[in-house]
Amino acid sequence: MPDKHNSRTGTHMIPIQIIPVRLGMVNMYLVKQDGVVLIDTGIPGSEHAVLAALKEAGMGPKDVRLILVTHGHGDHAGSAARLQEITGAPVAVHKDDAGMLRTGTQGRLVPTGLTGWIAAFFLGSVNKTTYPPVSPAIIITGTMDLAPFGIAGTIIPTPGHTAGSVSVVLANGAVFSGDLLFPQIPSGEPGLPFWADNIPEIYTSVRALLDHNPQTFYPGHGGPFAAALARKLVEKSAL
Repeated sequence: MPDKHNSRTGTHMIPIQIIPVRLGMVNMYLVKQDGVVLIDTGIPGSEHAVLAALKEAGMGPKDVRLILVTHGHGDHAGSAARLQEITGAPVAVHKDDAGMLRTGTQGRLVPTGLTGWIAAFFLGSVNKTTYPPVSPAIIITGTMDLAPFGIAGTIIPTPGHTAGSVSVVLANGAVFSGDLLFPQIPSGEPGLPFWADNIPEIYTSVRALLDHNPQTFYPGHGGPFAAALARKLVEKSAL
């Protein structure tokens, strides 16, 4: 069932619908208010799950007004090219990850701990992942208002997992954080991602999101989880 919240756009109260699209361990999200924004696109071939979710929610491909890729890894950008073709919506990505989308290569992943090293060993090709390239129409360089796409929210650069990672903060207290935080095993509580370019930047980015007083984090894997758990994580890092 969609998560529904109220938010104000202009002079009208319009409900925000958050529709998770889960394919295996990867989360994509449809956010609907005055318009529809797709956050992340999954691995190559995930377009079928997105189209099915749109249909179930009473929408079609042409209702999507923006495709936002939170970062350039293949499990988030893998179906961007195909979904851009199907929906006609522009693809947006931060300038520091735009090269990944243009070439369809995610580059080398840097483990943050033992779990990352073990996962890399068993996945083998995780550092060589390629996906259909796409030329992003919108290059994010700073904060970006989603009001032109019919959503009461803001895109915020949140580097750390990758240099060009971004998150979305909605007016209703929801945050879409991509892979800034990962569910930990076995608790499921938020922790560091298995791979990251810059760990200190992750904590800085999470603190920046918490400054917006969010209620709920919707991550790229697992979740959702209460913002209080993310606050607990960064407070622990300061000890």
